[in-house]
Amino acid sequence: FVENTFPIVRQHLLASDWELLLKNFFALHYCQSPYFSEISSEFLQFLATQHELLARYPWLTELAHFEWIELAAEIADDSWPEFTQGDFWHNIPVMNPFAWPLVYQWPVQRFSQSKQSLESGVSCLILHRNQEEQVQLIESNPLTLHLLQKLQANHTQTGKELFVDLAQKLNIEPESFCIAGQDMINVFLKADILLGVR
Repeated sequence: FVENTFPIVRQHLLASDWELLLKNFFALHYCQSPYFSEISSEFLQFLATQHELLARYPWLTELAHFEWIELAAEIADDSWPEFTQGDFWHNIPVMNPFAWPLVYQWPVQRFSQSKQSLESGVSCLILHRNQEEQVQLIESNPLTLHLLQKLQANHTQTGKELFVDLAQKLNIEPESFCIAGQDMINVFLKADILLGVR
């Protein structure tokens, strides 16, 4: 279960470091859950306590979290909300419950394409599962992630009310922010992150 969940972590560690990490996990960590599917989250908790290893691999916890959350997205158990198609700006948006805004200090999404460790650099990502149950990833930016979080927490405002409130808080002219925001909304709709309205 550990090796299937963290293949990229394993690829980027020395073989001796990986083997010792696994041995220590099974010997020293007392798992709180009896479910096999939660072994990977237990491993993530254990990894955060391995300070000597983390000093040598400063990106390790973020890369492991990124690999773990892909599995978590696949097996997340929740129901899809009811929604209809309609005008985002004048109705209450209905969001995909399987969407996670993520910010990392390392480009974790690129480690799978490189055999070398990469330089640090902030990565804003949206991991989501669409209605065909496929887990997908979008590279994003801080403003879009902030907007997604506002939409996810919103249950009463129309799309336009939410955008106007956010624009005022960010000291941006509301009308131009709404016009520019249409591109973000189109991306959310195409990706099934925004499902529809109610």
